[in-house]
Amino acid sequence: MSAAVARFGAKAVFHPSGTIRTETVYPTVSTNAAIYKGDLVKYDGTTGVVIVSAAGDASIGIFDGCRYNDSTGKPTYSPFWPGSTSGATNIEFYLITDILTVFEIQAVGSVAATAINDSADIVYAAGSTVTGISASYLDTANLKGAAAVGNFRIMGAALGTDNAFGDAFTILRVTLGKNQRFTQVNSI
Repeated sequence: MSAAVARFGAKAVFHPSGTIRTETVYPTVSTNAAIYKGDLVKYDGTTGVVIVSAAGDASIGIFDGCRYNDSTGKPTYSPFWPGSTSGATNIEFYLITDILTVFEIQAVGSVAATAINDSADIVYAAGSTVTGISASYLDTANLKGAAAVGNFRIMGAALGTDNAFGDAFTILRVTLGKNQRFTQVNSI
């Protein structure tokens, strides 16, 4: 039973092809804010920088790590972008952008099976600088229903003997709902 809070952002778990694909993005300007593996991200329309998405924002995908040369020229791979990396060069962000990818994310509370096909937004929470993993979670207190499109579309409960609809902190399977590249469709 998922009765404990163990937030991990959005974790890719399935793609119909059998392969989770990442897209490499080369930001020309780096953001000064930290981005953790599993964070929902978007392109800033003004600067073109990849930044963390807020509730209701259209996104480009899920952050899956980065590579860069630090100020001394040392190549660095990290599951999170530490932000404020003065002098970093050759920056590469790895994003999961395919809308067919299914992710697992923990909800902030109990979710009933009737929430399948509803939309919900993400709640951003700073991740761990030790593991690089996001602490963001799904806001199920304000399910969108058929009225609007949220950051994610709920597909079902995550598989596992310790998780089920109605648990205190249900882990859900979701897909990207509000995308910067594709037209949004309201929930069913």
